[in-house]
Amino acid sequence: MINNLNTLNTKLVAVSLLMTFSLYAGTYDENYMPLKDANKSIQANDNTIMDGEFKEIIRFNMLSYDDDSMDEASKKILSSISDTIKAYKANSQNVLVSIIGHTSATSDDANEKTIDSNTYANHIQNWFRDSFDTNESQKVSKEYAQDTQKALIDAGVDENIIRVEYRGSADLGFTDETGEGKDLSNRVMVALYVLEPQDIDSDKDGVFDMSDKCQNTPRNTSVDEFGCPVDSDMDGVLDYKDECPQTPESVPVDTKGCPLDSDKDGVLDYKDKCLDTPNGVQVDLNGCPLSKTLALRFQTASDTILSDSYSEIEEFALFMKNNQVYKAEIIGHTDSVGKAESNMKLSKMRAESTKAALVANGVEASRISTTGRGELEPLQSNRTSEGREANRRIEVKLSY
Repeated sequence: MINNLNTLNTKLVAVSLLMTFSLYAGTYDENYMPLKDANKSIQANDNTIMDGEFKEIIRFNMLSYDDDSMDEASKKILSSISDTIKAYKANSQNVLVSIIGHTSATSDDANEKTIDSNTYANHIQNWFRDSFDTNESQKVSKEYAQDTQKALIDAGVDENIIRVEYRGSADLGFTDETGEGKDLSNRVMVALYVLEPQDIDSDKDGVFDMSDKCQNTPRNTSVDEFGCPVDSDMDGVLDYKDECPQTPESVPVDTKGCPLDSDKDGVLDYKDKCLDTPNGVQVDLNGCPLSKTLALRFQTASDTILSDSYSEIEEFALFMKNNQVYKAEIIGHTDSVGKAESNMKLSKMRAESTKAALVANGVEASRISTTGRGELEPLQSNRTSEGREANRRIEVKLSY
């Protein structure tokens, strides 16, 4: 008979534990009542958790506390919880995590049950029961919640998504009729709330924030399916900054997205067949020189080149050596002072002198021809000193 009674009592305790757990498993539901004293929570739970629309809610197994520390089985559960939360975050889910600390019933509770017996032994048992008032309950549940919060943060969970509350004995997880039930009520409940994605497009680019990988795109900027500015010509400069948005593929560009013109001859590098054209040289559509005037100075009535003109000779010689495709025609010109016959002869001599200087600087003689035009082709009027100076010149015409 005694064995049957013990079996019956065990079954009743198990049923009582199960029923109570079912009642309190989901804290945030229509039966949830916020604590009157706001100071009893580390931070007030916002309306999002209580009233929000959620794509999914995961309520994890409880974390049991034995005295002031989490038991070993619960530590393994906590590790699994942190992995789950991080996996959802890694998958770009918008989530919140609630951590709620609970304790067993307080001894100052009007509903607290004592052992109803007049025996000496039961008086002693009641006397030795822990004194556990409401303040102590709040303090302990706070410690439980903070301990769990720290453990999750240490495991890599973003602290900004965590909402913490401690409720003392306000929500018993199990019956307080038994010692086992009271111990099991010392717990922390963790839940993961996956928010429904909202159709928000903060930068007004036509891609909702939940899918937008570039959420600060300037207004009226063309974007791809991920909300990022496009680079239509693939030159490395985004379209909204690109002043030349149709640059051919693989063409080097400047910071504005425009093709380079390294020698500043007006022909872009990717079209320029003569990339080192000297400054000021006229070029054809291929960027190759057509003609150039060498600013050479000669001794009066002589074909001797003055030393201050050597740099001009050296620069043009370097161009000819670097561009073997070209041939040069050196043409001498004079002003109208003196006899026309003498000027023609002098212009030819100065052209020959210029050729000799170029050959001396490494240009093949076979690539250079000379002629003189005397005073026949003035650039300016010979009536002024400035005009006469401009007319005394060496002209170079290039061919290839």
